[in-house]
Amino acid sequence: MVYTSLQEELENGCGQKLKLKINDNRSTMLSVKWEPDCTIVSLHRMFLKAPQNVMQALACYIRRQDKMIAPSVKAFIEDNLKDMDYSHLLDHDKLSIQGHVYNLQNIYDDINREYFEKQLKLYITWFGKPNHKGRSQVTFGLYHDPLKLIKINRLLDSSFFPEYLVSFVIYHEMLHHVCPAYFDENGMHRIHSKEFKQKEQQYRYYDLAQNWIKEHQEYLFAEI
Repeated sequence: MVYTSLQEELENGCGQKLKLKINDNRSTMLSVKWEPDCTIVSLHRMFLKAPQNVMQALACYIRRQDKMIAPSVKAFIEDNLKDMDYSHLLDHDKLSIQGHVYNLQNIYDDINREYFEKQLKLYITWFGKPNHKGRSQVTFGLYHDPLKLIKINRLLDSSFFPEYLVSFVIYHEMLHHVCPAYFDENGMHRIHSKEFKQKEQQYRYYDLAQNWIKEHQEYLFAEI
């Protein structure tokens, strides 16, 4: 019934028939394909509880009145992603925490105890290859919110990188869970909020880590 109501609301707003699919995808929340004979819309199940203003904005995009997805729709997705938990889909056997030099779980546990009162329930793993030569940019870490998963570049699993730096990168990614990204009043996507930046500076070796990165930029970001 809810599914039918959603389709009717969208079709009334768009003024056309739609092929609507509700999914539980953890990566693509919204997709629209304009075919010659029909418009195919795939929406995450979060849209089943979308407010009217979001549905109106979505209808404008589907009927191509708006060329870009409205900030209100993006903000709705961002807000709901915070409540999504797909961590049960993780294959724990594929998570790699013990490196040649650093054990990610041990460092994560220390940070969780010192800064978050052991309240965070996240997962962590290495990703990538240890060799970075020829790259113009380096991503130290990533946080995948739906999976509650922190991924740390295997490049850091080296004695060249001090433990306080590896710890800082993990702490930074943990903050992405505590202080999620958001859309501001101008529709701009903000990844690092004021609160995020304030908490980031509470890391005891913040200045030391920042200085280390600045001093080694030439090594880290070597061109081909």
